Amino acid sequence: MMDPIITYSPSLLEELDEILKNLSGTVTYISGCTDIMIQPDRWSTARCLVNLNTVDEMRRTLQIEEHGVLIGASLPLTKLNQHPVLRNKFPILIESCRQIGSIQIQNRATLGGNIANASPAGDTLPVLSVLNAELWIGPRLKGDFERLALDEVMLGPGETSLGDNKYIAFIYLPFPDPPDPYWYFRKVGQRYSMAISKISLAVLGWKKGKTIQDIRICAGSVSPQIKRAGLTEKLLHNKDLDSKIIRKASEQLMKEIKPITDIRSTKEYRKVTAGRLLQEALATWSGY
Repeated sequence: MMDPIITYSPSLLEELDEILKNLSGTVTYISGCTDIMIQPDRWSTARCLVNLNTVDEMRRTLQIEEHGVLIGASLPLTKLNQHPVLRNKFPILIESCRQIGSIQIQNRATLGGNIANASPAGDTLPVLSVLNAELWIGPRLKGDFERLALDEVMLGPGETSLGDNKYIAFIYLPFPDPPDPYWYFRKVGQRYSMAISKISLAVLGWKKGKTIQDIRICAGSVSPQIKRAGLTEKLLHNKDLDSKIIRKASEQLMKEIKPITDIRSTKEYRKVTAGRLLQEALATWSGY
């Protein structure tokens, strides 16, 4: 006979941290639960569930600050999509959120869940990477959260650094500086909507005249861990945006990524498509 499943539904962060202080063994966190039906083996072994969707601060926080915005990890994506400040300051994030499943899924899904699920195909992850998202990790130590970058939390497919019953409490997004950068996000799937990504690409950039002053590039579904394409960014930095540098950047990105062949696509397709997406992004930015 299997051990009983114990479930906790704290109302406040203070209550959550107190529960975790007194628990032993592995905790499984739940929030939107959009993947629970498609991962039965993973969930069948969970014996201690902690519901983050009932934690008021994590479910309701969307706090506009002077230099950025603080988002509760359990806030539904629909709330992000509807917020006027986010639509103005972070249109690239809104575009990625709108491409996650259906409206019904967006009513349940959360940024915290998308990150903690740690899928290389997670739609918001390349976008959060180029936005320099800061993840606030609980339980709090001496009254404060640990603060980590996305690539410090996601280690590989389904694997994170959130051991010892840690959880994602908030996501902090600094406002792009300078404001109003060029942005590009595109997801390639088997069909137009409600598809798992074969590959995606997020680009955030600033230029003066034809010269690229700064650029951030991150591809999804092309490596075990979501990370920026640092070598491709370095190639483009302080370069005039013309057809020659666009071709070189495309070739560099194809060398830099390390995709695999799986049920959704081949590594060759992913390499070529990544290069083509970057060509499209840079050509659109240049006005060619």
